[in-house]
Amino acid sequence: MEKLKTPFGEIEILIDGKPFSYSVQEGGKLDVLCPHILGRYQITIHFVPDGKEHIIACVFDANCKYKRTPESGERLECQSFYNDCRYKMSIGVECEAEYTGGARISDEYDYDAEYLKNGMSYIVLPDTKTEQYVFAIAWIDGVGWDDPIADNKRDVETWFGADPTVSL
Repeated sequence: MEKLKTPFGEIEILIDGKPFSYSVQEGGKLDVLCPHILGRYQITIHFVPDGKEHIIACVFDANCKYKRTPESGERLECQSFYNDCRYKMSIGVECEAEYTGGARISDEYDYDAEYLKNGMSYIVLPDTKTEQYVFAIAWIDGVGWDDPIADNKRDVETWFGADPTVSL
């Protein structure tokens, strides 16, 4: 199976550290929210929980230097990556991540999310019942981290494009 190619390298899905085959659905540009993005995709993983903790990760094998920054929002855990070629890529998952004092912050989700060095992951918990997990990925060019030449007014477009609740 062919993997999704991005300006940061190929996207890989790992379940508990092992490669997992996936299919990709391409989305279009959204005229108002993200008209300049170059790529917008969703990867849906079907995983039946078995009462044990599992990690479903969406990562890239970068062949470039990059910086990363979290860009979460309501019901969105999103991390963005800026590479040395002035591309920005965002990977988003639908979740309200983290625990406080051993309890979930949100009652809406029975799983958690984690920000990885080179991607994002869902954490399937022992009491998780959810069986579908969506990773949304979007990228744009001509933006950069602290780059005076870059057009950083457009870099918010990947945040909208990487929201899995926004229709393709």
